[in-house]
Amino acid sequence: MKILHALRQLTVRPTLTPFRCTVIVLFATAVVFAVLAGSQLQRHHESENERTRDAEILATARSGVTAMISIRDVSAAADVQKVLDQSTGTFKNDFQARATAFIGVVEEAKVVTQGDVLAEGIESRTRDSAVVLVSATSTVSNAAGAADETRNWRLRVTMTDDEGQYKMSNVEFVA
Repeated sequence: MKILHALRQLTVRPTLTPFRCTVIVLFATAVVFAVLAGSQLQRHHESENERTRDAEILATARSGVTAMISIRDVSAAADVQKVLDQSTGTFKNDFQARATAFIGVVEEAKVVTQGDVLAEGIESRTRDSAVVLVSATSTVSNAAGAADETRNWRLRVTMTDDEGQYKMSNVEFVA
């Protein structure tokens, strides 16, 4: 018993001084701020990645729609191929199935269209696709008498990730 009593007297118990309290509070505060900073940094990176992805989707939609509404009789096959290269899924299959007939009509009617996208914006998005609203105009000339007639286009274009590249998978005309 005397040994235990002697050992208890030898054990040094740290006392909680005001200085130690301050150090503990400062350390805990630093840890909290470090966690918050890490969280904000992660959100920033996610936001930057999303902005980059959105810019890619919009640029690809712009390019695809421009290709779709810019067709010339002298380069119809190449122009149609540009549309097909920027398409995927059902839209590509449907367009490809009608491509030969479409090229024939364009060449026979001496069609020349030049399109310009005025504005585009993302309506909705998922992990691997986005719906883009596009406003565009084109001028049309053909053998039937159209001479630089303006056509206005409002389109809803579904862009889908196809092996790391966004492509048009559906195009709808919006009234």
